Amino acid sequence: MANFSVIFRSVVASAILGLLVSGCVSHNEIAMQIGAPPKAEEGKPTLNLRSIQTRRYKTLDEQRLLAAATQTYQDLGYGITESSIQAGVLVGSKERDAEESGQVAGSIMISLVFAAMGSVVIPTWDQSQKIVVTLTTSPVVNTTQTDVRVSFDRRLTNNHGDLWRSEVILDEKIYQEFFDKFSKSAFLEAHKL
Repeated sequence: MANFSVIFRSVVASAILGLLVSGCVSHNEIAMQIGAPPKAEEGKPTLNLRSIQTRRYKTLDEQRLLAAATQTYQDLGYGITESSIQAGVLVGSKERDAEESGQVAGSIMISLVFAAMGSVVIPTWDQSQKIVVTLTTSPVVNTTQTDVRVSFDRRLTNNHGDLWRSEVILDEKIYQEFFDKFSKSAFLEAHKL
């Protein structure tokens, strides 16, 4: 009877561990998700992401638009990580804490349940997040206008220092706030105020 108890605990622990591991994502899968278009949620229409991320400005001066973007990034707390005036690209990022007490408590509880069954599971939770903003400019053919497109990505690192989730931020308010500040900076830059 003692052997049956040990076997039963091992089978249950293996089944639960298998379910948890099947939900894990490899580093290659994370790399493929960064910057990928978001998937539509079932029962909801897909967002027109491009319309949320893009605004058109009546200028061909990409250098001034990038200067305005630099000011906007700094106003929003982003540090510039990459830029190319020739390519019309500006990338910035900022680090934020991502730890939530409920997630930590849940991970520890799961570890304790496994420990009671004789298995070892190392608790894992979100530790930090990096918000990355990427802005590109592209002149509109046969006009004196330039399209400005911005995207926000969130990359989560766990308490073991591993990148384990990434996602495109879809909150329309974040994009609207960015373009409100950017438009003011672009106006000031264009008029040298």
